[in-house]
Amino acid sequence: MGLLSRAGFLGIYLLGVSNAFANCGSAFCSINTNNETQFDSITSGLSVNARSEFVDLDQPRQGTTKVGARGEPGGHDELETTNQNFVLGLEYVSNSRWRAGLQIPFLKRYHAHIHNPNEVEIAAGEAAEREEWNLSGLGDIYATGGYEWELGSVTIGGHGGLKLPTGVYRATNDAGEEAERTLQLGTGSTDVLASLFAKGKIGDGPVRWFVQTQWQHAIASKDRFRPGDEITFDVGIRYLLSDSFSANLQLNTRYKRRDSGDNSESDESGGKYVYLSPGVSYIPWPGFQIYGFIQVPMSQNVNGVQLTPSKSIVAGVSYRF
Repeated sequence: MGLLSRAGFLGIYLLGVSNAFANCGSAFCSINTNNETQFDSITSGLSVNARSEFVDLDQPRQGTTKVGARGEPGGHDELETTNQNFVLGLEYVSNSRWRAGLQIPFLKRYHAHIHNPNEVEIAAGEAAEREEWNLSGLGDIYATGGYEWELGSVTIGGHGGLKLPTGVYRATNDAGEEAERTLQLGTGSTDVLASLFAKGKIGDGPVRWFVQTQWQHAIASKDRFRPGDEITFDVGIRYLLSDSFSANLQLNTRYKRRDSGDNSESDESGGKYVYLSPGVSYIPWPGFQIYGFIQVPMSQNVNGVQLTPSKSIVAGVSYRF
């Protein structure tokens, strides 16, 4: 594979990670760094990819409107959720068409909100209290497989896989209070996912394009919580500046249905999101790549009141053996 073919973002084999922007706002960044959308072709062999994300959800939002503290008795006012995600991706390509991958996330999450006392607590003299959680550990692992076809100058393909319930979903803070399910490192659910993609280039010039859509659905859940279905749709272009540098621009959209179950906050989960994600990549030598993205929200329409981000940052390295 030539250097120009390598000039896209290799990233990790990130097949539609769940972006659970619900309530407290546990989150992954929705930037698409899939191998099949960012390369003209993929050679056989093993690739190892490490991606770091920083997603700071610091803005409460109701619908499309930014809101402040409400101070409702018995409720809580969300302050901030900071997500520092490290995702290790492994992908093996048996030939130019079949591939299989694992995505192993390690998460560090901080959340703070203000708990407002109810009428009984107010009568007993209790005041509003700041509550915090610091969670870290393994998240939910994704296992995927895919196949692609070449139709002239356009390549199309599909993927399927499972999200496994490997992340903790009953974690507590130092005071012994269990975190909300949307704040937990795992959902406790087993999900199926399926996606379709197409990619190509514009003439013989330096511009490459891709489109990809994915659906994710929980088929098994635990402890009276089921995450809502998700549909994502990504469009991107990649401009080859040289054999070593490329510039990227993506439009990432996502629709998430409400969560369900007695342990969910259905009224404050789910929504519609649109993000713009510019980025660059650099190849210092063949087989090794460095990349980075910034993602900014263009539109966020949430159900109820939820924390939302002002921007997200992604950086990573990859190596193909």
